[in-house]
Amino acid sequence: MVFRRKFKKEIINRGLIIGLSSIGDNLLITPAIKLMRDALYNAEFDIVVGPRAIEFARDNPMFSHFYVWDKKTGMIMLIKMLRHQKYDLVVDFRNSLIPFFLKSRYRLTFFTKELFSDKFRTHEAERTLRFFTPLFGKYEKVELYFPLTDSEIHSYFEFFKNIGVIDGSRKVVVMNPGAAFEKKRWDKENFIEVGKRIIQNYHINIAIVGNNKEFDLAAEIRRAIDNPEVFNLAGKITFRQLAYLLSCAALLITNDTGTMHLASAMKCPVIAIFGPGNPMRYGPIGNKNIVLHTQRDCFPCVVESKCKKGFICMNDITADDVCVAVSKIFTSD
Repeated sequence: MVFRRKFKKEIINRGLIIGLSSIGDNLLITPAIKLMRDALYNAEFDIVVGPRAIEFARDNPMFSHFYVWDKKTGMIMLIKMLRHQKYDLVVDFRNSLIPFFLKSRYRLTFFTKELFSDKFRTHEAERTLRFFTPLFGKYEKVELYFPLTDSEIHSYFEFFKNIGVIDGSRKVVVMNPGAAFEKKRWDKENFIEVGKRIIQNYHINIAIVGNNKEFDLAAEIRRAIDNPEVFNLAGKITFRQLAYLLSCAALLITNDTGTMHLASAMKCPVIAIFGPGNPMRYGPIGNKNIVLHTQRDCFPCVVESKCKKGFICMNDITADDVCVAVSKIFTSD
């Protein structure tokens, strides 16, 4: 809700967004941010993010400046930094106490709406977006948003062309075998089998992506597929380069990760492999996506980090299942 006085959009020139901890979570609030920014088109916004979301905020044209809220900074030090700024509006997606310590004309928090909203069957992006419609207008559809500049697009095209990933005669399929929560990782042997079949059946390049810690996993998969059209890019490209790659790709095959949400933002078709988790709330957004998951009666998870069955749901999805999904997406082009 908005506090202190009647809300007047025309007097808002500078705003602060208290964002979330991870890249994926911040991507899910971009529909709400964009709706607000479109309504306040003359305003500039800064954002606060967690240390795992720096790549979301860095060089993002939606924001003028970003702050990192981590253990080293702490809430008190962060508030001291922010109090020197003059914001007309503070929007808090974390429902923290920070807005109440800042001198802003308006504060927008969602304590009550969070408490009574559906967090199981409603997608997180739409659930958050609904909080904003009373102030900033209705939306036609829910779309994640991650803009790249024209200069970036040109630069990244040349980069991927020079290393051979982008070839005008071949499609690109991106594979993301990692995940921060290891129980969400589909078995690497399955990725290897799917990669071999895709190379055999389609005229494509495969780009395996991930972070620095997932380089060895990606390298093992690439060696096992054993084909020069497979590229290991894990830990070798920036987040914004990954966004461009996904914007050009014919398909992303992925576990439940932030990369899945980035693909949605870049309008890349997704085959998402869900074990623990809830795709109704956190699945890919868009028309051309396929979610593969177990048929067990415990799915979708209520608490995905705890499982009395040892996360056996990840074993229910086979390489055949993914290859059938690949065929469906490619034949629908």
